[in-house]
Amino acid sequence: METSTMRHLRLAAESGEAAAQFNLGVLYDSRLDDNGYAIEGNRVEAIKWLLAAAEQGLPRAQSRLAELYADGPNASGNYVNACAWFLLATTSSRGIHRHQARSGYERMASYLTPAQLSKAKRLAGLQRAVKRRKTAPVGTTEDFLAKRQQS
Repeated sequence: METSTMRHLRLAAESGEAAAQFNLGVLYDSRLDDNGYAIEGNRVEAIKWLLAAAEQGLPRAQSRLAELYADGPNASGNYVNACAWFLLATTSSRGIHRHQARSGYERMASYLTPAQLSKAKRLAGLQRAVKRRKTAPVGTTEDFLAKRQQS
């Protein structure tokens, strides 16, 4: 059941507000509603909204998205995504948050082959280039990669 607060947050997120997208993603991932009651978690929705905020350059969304990928199923493919988002977060975060992102990057990089690590760095570079051009719409990492391969 969606509360009034969640509806307002969803409207703000759908209008492109990165902070609202981040908060909505965190709520979907936390499995708690805004009153602290347990609700059914929705990993797909969490990733969708965190990805939207991360693509707009919000460092905390980049780190949180990387953490979701790092802890998710299909580890090998997700480790590449996690590594890429941690790498982006290291360049846009400050202080302890930069240190945490760097530690996450190093942890994920230790699981990757040189080819996978190269792919993660390439993905991070592509995301930086897209962000410079325009704000990305809500989508998935796969949508992002498909668009990049078409251009």
